[in-house]
Amino acid sequence: MNISRVCLSSIFRRNNIILLPYNSLRTCCFADKYTERRIEQTRPQIRYVSTYEVKDVQKEDSTIKRILNKIPFFNIEKLRAKAVAYILYESIADQINYVAIFDEFDLPDTFYSWFVITELYIWMLSARMMAEDTLGRHVRNGLVEAFWLDVAQRVKKLGAGSTAIVKQQVSELSEQLQAAFLAYDEGLQSDDTVLAGALWRRFYKGREVVLLDNMSKEQIFKEKSIRWEPIINK
Repeated sequence: MNISRVCLSSIFRRNNIILLPYNSLRTCCFADKYTERRIEQTRPQIRYVSTYEVKDVQKEDSTIKRILNKIPFFNIEKLRAKAVAYILYESIADQINYVAIFDEFDLPDTFYSWFVITELYIWMLSARMMAEDTLGRHVRNGLVEAFWLDVAQRVKKLGAGSTAIVKQQVSELSEQLQAAFLAYDEGLQSDDTVLAGALWRRFYKGREVVLLDNMSKEQIFKEKSIRWEPIINK
């Protein structure tokens, strides 16, 4: 091989110039007579695309989607589920005959009795909604949200004491609600006996708590006599 051709080939390669085959060359004596042409690089183009730019485009799209998902009126599915939840909650408040339930189970007509009964109906609806995956979960959350809004309005109408005391009592109700839901779920997944036990503990305990709350300090410390309500009314 001609030494000059080897040297020139090395120079041409560094400058992205390729030499045509030897038999297509007119002469090999002088470098300026070599037929040359520049070629495009033949490696896959994807390797020469800026990964920084690609990542920026992908990040832009995902960022926009995340922002839109955080805006309530853009999440149509969640908005519809919330509307359904509020309508279902209104059906509880408007159609349930609380007075009849108070009489049937010998419950005092108090805020706490209303809370326990409403809690049970919300749980029954929630148990059904959770079978609907994401949509059902949105409805369940909407039911609980509507419930607490109703609780806040009723507490306000009752003219409760200081804000700190009300906040503490609502916090206790929230813990009771979660515990009741867990107990009802366990009963639903087990058998009727377990579910009946959970219901009995919730309603009977609630009735006795109200009974004790209505007793004065003098009745407890002086009379030392508590008239417990019978478990089964004859």
